[in-house]
Amino acid sequence: MAQRSESWFRRTGRVTLTRDDGSQAEGFGLVIPWGEEQANLWGERSHPMGRLPGPLYQFVGSFPLLLEARGAKLTQGDAAYRVLRPEAVALGGKRLFERALLERWED
Repeated sequence: MAQRSESWFRRTGRVTLTRDDGSQAEGFGLVIPWGEEQANLWGERSHPMGRLPGPLYQFVGSFPLLLEARGAKLTQGDAAYRVLRPEAVALGGKRLFERALLERWED
């Protein structure tokens, strides 16, 4: 049975996760800039993980494999991102969707 969140995010777009061992997986979701204002995307930002460089992005979607993919490469369209902090969003103990803090992938 497909997760309800998969149907929620199916129309937002596909993302591809490439792990360190080269294996790939696909999921559904979208990548959006992280911050309320455009100015918040540049420079260092305070975060519970410490000071993070910008620009930063956030993934929101249905992708349970993302939870074990810290440091992996997430691709949507022509843009690639590094997964910094993946987490599941739950309500009443039931998983709703996944989100992750991302930074641009630099080759």
